[in-house]
Amino acid sequence: MRYTLPTLGSRSFGPLCIMHQMEVVELEPRPTNMDNRLSGASELSGLGRTLQSQRRSRPNQELGHAVGNTVAVFPDELDRILEKMVIVVPCKDEEVAVIRGVVAGIPSLCAVILVSNCSHRHGENGWEAQARMLAEFCAWGREGCFVHQKYSGAAEAFKSAGVHQIVDPVTKTIRNGKGEGMYLGIALARSYFPDRQYVGFIDADNRVPGAVTEYCKAYAGGFALVQRSSAKSGAELEDVMVRICWGSKPKYNSETGRVEFVKQGRSSRIVNRFLNKLFADQGQEGHDQDQEFITTGNAGEHAMTMDMALTMRMANGYSIEPYQYIEPLLRHCSASTCHGNNGGHKGKPTEPRRARILQIKTANPHFHRETDDNHILKMWAAGLGAIYHYLLPTRASIAASALDSTVITRLRDEMHRFAVKNGAITRTEELPRPRLYPSLDHADLDSFRDVLGEPNSGHDGSEGIGFYGIVDRTWSSDDLNSPTDRSVSEQESSEDDRRSSASSEEEVLSDTSKSC
Repeated sequence: MRYTLPTLGSRSFGPLCIMHQMEVVELEPRPTNMDNRLSGASELSGLGRTLQSQRRSRPNQELGHAVGNTVAVFPDELDRILEKMVIVVPCKDEEVAVIRGVVAGIPSLCAVILVSNCSHRHGENGWEAQARMLAEFCAWGREGCFVHQKYSGAAEAFKSAGVHQIVDPVTKTIRNGKGEGMYLGIALARSYFPDRQYVGFIDADNRVPGAVTEYCKAYAGGFALVQRSSAKSGAELEDVMVRICWGSKPKYNSETGRVEFVKQGRSSRIVNRFLNKLFADQGQEGHDQDQEFITTGNAGEHAMTMDMALTMRMANGYSIEPYQYIEPLLRHCSASTCHGNNGGHKGKPTEPRRARILQIKTANPHFHRETDDNHILKMWAAGLGAIYHYLLPTRASIAASALDSTVITRLRDEMHRFAVKNGAITRTEELPRPRLYPSLDHADLDSFRDVLGEPNSGHDGSEGIGFYGIVDRTWSSDDLNSPTDRSVSEQESSEDDRRSSASSEEEVLSDTSKSC
């Protein structure tokens, strides 16, 4: 996979580094024998220095990874990441045929977790059919898991793990919401695939399996590029998130009878607009480049290192994706000084861990089901609510994010006025406050797994949970929950990747005057 380099570099906000958007320009680049040790790739704002590697080499051929202003990650390097990745697919009442297409597009090296909140059990599109569909895929050697969000055992598992907030006190089941399904998926990924180091998410309504394949490979390529940079610079491993911006979002125009390839969705346009105002370059505010800095505020397709997934709090419902831009700024602040609702952060402030967000625009368009205006309103209102309520202009918040307090105050006022003007709230109401769930590194995931059972315990999905093709792994209770013990094997594996990626490379994502 070949990408454009982020020529405008990156911006740092305390412990958070956000990269300008990269674009996929070739899905399957062919290695060449060009000598790429030229100056072109190293003169792009300090980014994208030439890479040299012998991977997939032919006789008497020296392979380069960077030519001009693009950089390539070849299949063997992608595969090393993909085989350590779990893909979570939150679904609801989509047709099974559509969900099957999504699963078909996920590379077979990835494990798959299908988290369903389907409203009906029986029939050709009921959740039992969803479970059978995944089981059929896994019969060909794939590892997978199916769970229904309302499966009573899942709620009991969370309560046993000490995460009571996610359980509805009335129904005694996990609360409704996309964020809740993703949170469940992360807990399952860590519990049943402990050797996997990355977790990604893909929406279930995508109608183009090839686009799904591209998303997964784009995730892997993003992680590989950061590994190269870390290997060259000797920097410590950091939390990394890769967020996808669709190539386009086609819409049928009934008036013209033509399909229009819209750049952004209706909700994304709104959420991105306000995130761009928040993260605008203070010295360049108002310039066009600030309007395009954040392109992935509502990215349903995203992936992150497992450690990042475990140490981040998660917001409920549709606020989960925009909130992911805010949480890295706040997760190491004291709850009593950063904001009023601790949402699961405990103890004293700790040294901020650096987090990097990569934004990648794909080549494929994103075809999915059309949603009504009321649904779109709820989506953007939830996203703006995450920013409005949790990024407050307090002293600790400003210190953590390196943002200007006047910018935050002005932005909150503008969001409120926008929501009132567009009918999301009245003048006397606030934007919806998302519920926050605690980071899973504080949860007892041994107990979580004990309640759900072993993968070879006969769960086939018919009762609400199923395990397919999973190679059972045994470990002590400390292995799963101790950050120190857990990180040893992951660091050893990551070191192997970094050494192999850096055999004779120069830095790809090197620092600039504006980068982290």
